Amino acid sequence: VYRTVKLFETEGILERLDFRDGRSRYEQAAREHHDHLLNLETGAVIEFHSDEIEALQTEIARRLGYKVVYHRLE
Repeated sequence: VYRTVKLFETEGILERLDFRDGRSRYEQAAREHHDHLLNLETGAVIEFHSDEIEALQTEIARRLGYKVVYHRLE
């Protein structure tokens, strides 16, 4: 099973999520961009998308002379 999951990750079918809690989580890789909230007490993960967050980070990067190609907010 582990080799198959690694193969799916390598082939871009699955994406490994690292929430720095010692566990790996996987989700289908072909989905639209979204963010995650992690409850540190229960480990529950909530997926969400915010056009406001996307626009704000793009605007801040533009003002500073950058273009966002990847982001991770912790």
